[in-house]
Amino acid sequence: MNKKLKFTLISTWIIFSRSFDAYCTNQLTPDLSKESNPLVSVFGMGWTPLLLIIGLLSLYAIYTYYKSVFKPMDLLPKEKGYTEGNILAYAYLGEKEHWTSVLYKFPKSLSRFNQFMGQTLSICLSYAGAVSTLMWLLIRNVDAYKSIHSPLLVYSVLILGCLALIYQWNHKRYQEYLNLAYQKI
Repeated sequence: MNKKLKFTLISTWIIFSRSFDAYCTNQLTPDLSKESNPLVSVFGMGWTPLLLIIGLLSLYAIYTYYKSVFKPMDLLPKEKGYTEGNILAYAYLGEKEHWTSVLYKFPKSLSRFNQFMGQTLSICLSYAGAVSTLMWLLIRNVDAYKSIHSPLLVYSVLILGCLALIYQWNHKRYQEYLNLAYQKI
């Protein structure tokens, strides 16, 4: 699939799925009393700040995805000796670190941060859109689902799915790294 078409499809999906989620949420709980999004359930946000944050996050994801597709930056190291975990840290931070460093460090380069987010956040937001769309379709059309629906179920599927997608993304980068490293021998 060419870059323009892929970018257009993924961007459209992100906008549609986030909009559909907001629409369905408004239909079910216009006052947000049943909303489980932590921005509402923990921080007590109303519709305006909630939509503003989700809208800005979506626009940021699309912007960084655009940058990663049309102005890509090489996130792989040139040296040999990196493990798969090191590749994740290098892709994010630009230096050899243990993979856990991505949990508490920030890259020194904003362009690296944007490239990394463009490649991973867009995948996760697309996945979250699929999960939320499926969830709303099940809530509306399948009575059996309503009895098992819970914030724990939804957030478990979201978090575990995003972790799996990021792992898959990183594994692919690691395979690219190994191919490049072996070509230099």
